[in-house]
Amino acid sequence: MKRPNVLLAVFFLVACAQTQADFYSHKYGGIGYGNTELQGFCNGAAVFVRNLNSSGQTASASACGEKGDSWKIYTGWRWTPYMAVEASYQQLAKADLDFRIDATNGEFLQFEDRIKTHLLNAFIVGHCPLFEGLSLFGKLGGGLWSAELSERQSGQLLFAYPVAEDEVETRLEEVNGKAYDSDNGFHWGYGFGIDYRYRNKWTLRAEWESFTEVGRDSFRSDFDAQSATLGWSMHF
Repeated sequence: MKRPNVLLAVFFLVACAQTQADFYSHKYGGIGYGNTELQGFCNGAAVFVRNLNSSGQTASASACGEKGDSWKIYTGWRWTPYMAVEASYQQLAKADLDFRIDATNGEFLQFEDRIKTHLLNAFIVGHCPLFEGLSLFGKLGGGLWSAELSERQSGQLLFAYPVAEDEVETRLEEVNGKAYDSDNGFHWGYGFGIDYRYRNKWTLRAEWESFTEVGRDSFRSDFDAQSATLGWSMHF
């Protein structure tokens, strides 16, 4: 009854030995392109806008975006068939938020926010070699996030103009402006994927990654980023 299990164990040992025989320690550098969803950004942004409401003004959101293209560059060292360390610099999808504030006296302001977020990551990567350069992998780590906000403002505000001694007239005037802000913090990250190593020259990979605790409530919204990426790297 135990013979099939023994034969299966021997098969995997031989396969692993063959995998190790074909493997050599190498460093690598690559680029990746994919799609990212900033999960929770629009929900948090809606709360941010609602909190701007007061007895003298009403705030409302008109548009929000939390999905888009992303890219990264990465480098690492895989010193055994099973373990590697990796670092990456990644730009997530841009977040968009358009909202408006209307006052009871006729004033209003329209805001168009664009938030660009970059990640600096470090991972421990575990590989499960399969056959002929193909392997599954999982990664765990964290890093720093940095976000930049650019905002366009437009609307109408009341201005007081003197028309006679001790007499002023208020008129609505169009206004335009821009504002910038930035923030940063720490995040956790993990992921998994599959890669194919070609003749110890280059590697093609497909992976999914998750980054938690990115952004802040005070910076429009925090969110968890889910990213799917196709990457290619050269060995050196």
